[in-house]
Amino acid sequence: ARILGPKGLMPNPKKGTVTDDVVATIAEFRKGRVDFRQDKGAVIHAGLGKVNFSRAAVLENVAAFFGAIMLARPKGVKGSGAQGFIKSVALCSTMGRSVRVNIQDILNASVKARKKLG
Repeated sequence: ARILGPKGLMPNPKKGTVTDDVVATIAEFRKGRVDFRQDKGAVIHAGLGKVNFSRAAVLENVAAFFGAIMLARPKGVKGSGAQGFIKSVALCSTMGRSVRVNIQDILNASVKARKKLG
């Protein structure tokens, strides 16, 4: 606990790593559950694809991710609409340079993804 705790590696009920229903949790992780986190600078980090994913699969993941971000938006956040909530978007590979993405393109794709999510 003294070694793993400060590194954030201890099992945690919030992250779903401590559970009573092991079978359901394993099924959820196999479906492709993505956890995302926000750092001190309000930057959100998440893995959205792997090298063996098709281009369409990565685009679908990006759209679904931003749709989920918009659904998780707190009610009291300042800024009008999605563009007041999301200031900029940049995507990058693990060790590569980032590429800026047009926010409106991402938002249009996320609207479609939100309709699918409910």
